[in-house]
Amino acid sequence: MKKLALTLCLGMTLSCWAASPKLEIYSGETDTVFSPSHYVIAVTEPGCDATINGEKIHVYKTGSFGTKLNLKPGKNSINVKVTDGKKKAEKKFFVFYNPDGKPAVKEELPPVTQPLMHPLDITTLPGAYLQNGNGDDRLGGSKMGFLVEDIPMTAVGETENLYKVQLSDNRYAYLPKEYAQQGGEGRATVNSGSWSIMNIGDTDRVTVALPRRVPYYYVTELEPSVLKVSLFGVTNNSNWITQRNEPGMIDYVDFAQDESDVLTVILHLKEKYQWGFTVGYQGNNIVIDVRHRPQSLALKDLTIGVDAGHGEKYSGAVSPSGLKEKDANLDIVLKIAAMLEKEGAKVVLSRPDDSNVSMTERKRIFREAGVDLMVSVHNNASGNPLEPMGTSVYYKHICNRPLAKALHTSMLSLGVADFGLTGNFNFSLNGPTDYPNALVEGLFMSSLPEEEMLADPDFRTKMAEKVVEGLKNYLKEVEKSL
Repeated sequence: MKKLALTLCLGMTLSCWAASPKLEIYSGETDTVFSPSHYVIAVTEPGCDATINGEKIHVYKTGSFGTKLNLKPGKNSINVKVTDGKKKAEKKFFVFYNPDGKPAVKEELPPVTQPLMHPLDITTLPGAYLQNGNGDDRLGGSKMGFLVEDIPMTAVGETENLYKVQLSDNRYAYLPKEYAQQGGEGRATVNSGSWSIMNIGDTDRVTVALPRRVPYYYVTELEPSVLKVSLFGVTNNSNWITQRNEPGMIDYVDFAQDESDVLTVILHLKEKYQWGFTVGYQGNNIVIDVRHRPQSLALKDLTIGVDAGHGEKYSGAVSPSGLKEKDANLDIVLKIAAMLEKEGAKVVLSRPDDSNVSMTERKRIFREAGVDLMVSVHNNASGNPLEPMGTSVYYKHICNRPLAKALHTSMLSLGVADFGLTGNFNFSLNGPTDYPNALVEGLFMSSLPEEEMLADPDFRTKMAEKVVEGLKNYLKEVEKSL
């Protein structure tokens, strides 16, 4: 009888637990804090009522809710309660506010470049790139640009992960050690030879004869539209620049001896908008290929690359209610693809499903498909969880700003907050120069009001529509400029 009573009691307990609404503390259940402003974010079942310390709190359609508390010095009692009719769930905890203490922050000292006892001759490996300084962040150091393999250089200093390389008499940069091997000819100054400019179909090709490979740096400019490629360790000895037929994109080519050993190739373009370029070598001759504008700017005649950020085990940000960024990204991208295909465009996806695709592979997919444009779709996280943080669009090279701006303007027409149009962004998929590209960070997974929007399939459809609208508006701008 005693055993039966215990069983009944246990069964009733389990039944009560099952009947209680869900209540999870997502953030804010912290032992000690050093600021009086404290966010408590929790998740329950949609439709429940919620209070925090007796104050009624709005519950979003995702079930997420939260508030900002102003703590008093010492021990603060926090009571989170949700109800669904007669059913309820409650969690109590304490947070100690220490106004005199300081959070334990690990001091991050800037990296120190140590000079090498003897200069070290090195050669670049595939994937190499230069960066301006020896700094770092979650996206890596500030990249100057990528280099092809087999370029000899001389390292004069190092950090744990970088070589400091001398590019010219007065210019230095940093090269990741993983993209360099020891040995080679080292740094030298050479004379340039003859130049040629040829229209080879859908590309204009500029070739500058050199006796050996040298490091280079490229930059684009707007108004007028210009591409500059600086060759380090080169003095001008080119007595003719031969144009063999009418270029499609290049108006004319010039040069500047910026320093005694830095020769800059200057490509003045015919049109305001650029469609991509590559810099590399054929043997020891440097080759600059500039893509022509597509003959038709109708979507039905274009190939559009669309990238869904993250995938598989890499979820990206996860919202309080459990929405994964990778899933929101993919849903928006598949909607974009369907809309573009309905317009007749050829669409190339970096991942059509929940798969893990490396950044190198994504870039290879778009490059080999010869995409005319590429847009990557992500969603953001961080900041105030109670406020709308907004949408943002990012680009690396200034020639891609018009595309990014068109996408940004279109996304803002959703009526969402503006988190900004950001240039020189070090995201891997913004790095390629082969085609115009931009990164759209739709909304913030961590913002409760924006989480609610992102969880709504209809709103994700609207986001996809705005990306497509931005692409169309960009193409209209190009058309007007011709």
